[in-house]
Amino acid sequence: PPPAQSQPTPPLPAVIIPTIQPQTAYALVDVRTFCSAEFSGVIEVRVQRSNGDGVPGTGVRVRWNDGETTFFTGLKPERGSDYADFQMEAAKAYTVEVLGQSDPSQPLVAGPCTTDIGGQAITSYRVTFRPG
Repeated sequence: PPPAQSQPTPPLPAVIIPTIQPQTAYALVDVRTFCSAEFSGVIEVRVQRSNGDGVPGTGVRVRWNDGETTFFTGLKPERGSDYADFQMEAAKAYTVEVLGQSDPSQPLVAGPCTTDIGGQAITSYRVTFRPG
């Protein structure tokens, strides 16, 4: 009888283990108000690493009753790589979040305030996000 031919063993299918890109979840760690004629009605946002270093290029979303906008940290390098800001309209309430990586803040209200020298302005906010 002819010798038995062996069939080649088919290759095993490649096993691909899905991995999720690590996403840093941010938390709102500080909210402070200030009243300034020069920076009236501004939300100043800082997005930082745990050690306080800035994170440039981070998307920040601000929402209000009838709209929203997204902007990015690091576009005003003179203010720091972690800095971004947004100009509010008087009498509106806004929430701010790191785009897709944090919960929205409590509403920040653009209400009237009195500056240190007695002038009128709109309340401004300084908010800081760090890994949660």
